[in-house]
Amino acid sequence: MDAAISVAKPLVDFLQPLSLSPINVGVQITAVALPCLLLSETAKSALGRWIFKPIASFGFLVAALSYIPTPSAGIVASSTTAATTFNGLAGLPTTVAEIVSLASAYASEIQHVCTHIAPSFTSAMPAVAQTTYTKAMMGAFILGWIGDVLLIPARGFLPGLVSFLTGHAAFMIAFTLHGQDNLARQKGAGFIVAMAAIVGPWLIPKIKNKIMRGAVIAYMLVISAMVITAVGSVNCDHEFLPERIVGAIMFFLSDLFVARQHFVHKSVLNKWIGLPLYYGGQILLASTLRGEQMLVQ
Repeated sequence: MDAAISVAKPLVDFLQPLSLSPINVGVQITAVALPCLLLSETAKSALGRWIFKPIASFGFLVAALSYIPTPSAGIVASSTTAATTFNGLAGLPTTVAEIVSLASAYASEIQHVCTHIAPSFTSAMPAVAQTTYTKAMMGAFILGWIGDVLLIPARGFLPGLVSFLTGHAAFMIAFTLHGQDNLARQKGAGFIVAMAAIVGPWLIPKIKNKIMRGAVIAYMLVISAMVITAVGSVNCDHEFLPERIVGAIMFFLSDLFVARQHFVHKSVLNKWIGLPLYYGGQILLASTLRGEQMLVQ
């Protein structure tokens, strides 16, 4: 028992600072759309995929924008109105008026994020913190949304793979420029080497198409580098954010189930495990933007 506690305690201490506070409207969008997407996958509903997958992915885009600090509020609490409305109902809305009120609050918050925060990235006078980390992370989330849409039809697998590969490169750039701790990065490399020794022999022989095999190997190298730099960035001159490491590893693990679905064994179980890992990882990575310093004071 003591041995188990001694092993578990460092892990618990590492995970203890994990937080999604505030639970903004983007997080809530993904939390609602994801179960609908999973049910659509179970029912093999193409219409459900086309509706709920873009919405679930839109959620982590909105979440990322909502976490970015602003000069006036520190963190964009985009879900303040919606959350207040929801909490004031003592549960789920039960009347038409309550449903309309909640929907109106969400629409207002989404409009605020899309019309005021997102455009500031092209503005000469930014309203949000535009660090290099923030810009690279937002680029990665946009490429993730594009990749999700491309992956909906079966023929979009390779273009989707390329989009995600580019997105992982953007994550890697963000983590690298955020700062790297050599010892932590070595630990990340050790994890990746161990995973490669397991995943490589299991997956690569099953990919018969040479072009696809090369694309998958390239993808594996880039996502591996993303995880290594995520681990390496954990203690570099900024607030300690385990969300970066946990999110990157969840993303990495989710892709194993994507690979299993396409190259090893098709099963709805791949979706039920892989999709929550993927969206959870994206939301955790989005939450790291709340720690960025504002350019405008």
